[in-house]
Amino acid sequence: MSSEHIIESILALSGQGIDKIHIAVDWEHLLMVTLWKSGPPPVFDVICLLKKAGLGEAELLPFKAADSNDLFPWLFYGKKFDVLRKICNAAKAKTESKINGKHGSVICHLLADDAARIVASSL
Repeated sequence: MSSEHIIESILALSGQGIDKIHIAVDWEHLLMVTLWKSGPPPVFDVICLLKKAGLGEAELLPFKAADSNDLFPWLFYGKKFDVLRKICNAAKAKTESKINGKHGSVICHLLADDAARIVASSL
């Protein structure tokens, strides 16, 4: 379990010799893992990430000056689950690269704001 220091928690787990890491996080922490940065991610970095996930410039233009947390409701209620899955897979790949393959696998889950259900996953 981790609250604010998700990157440090993942790195600490990587030294414990476990076979599988499940990362279950909210939107902001998913972005931190995907971008491998502590703290709230800049919206510019998030927009670049979403472009890599297949969204177009015109779709993202209204969010240019928004908070990065404003993007999740748009993606979720807009049923852009394929994009959310791509972000989960990017977080999985980033984590695996940072822990140098010390584990059998990393699985990443994006939780809804109420943390009661998984919205997207790298499975």
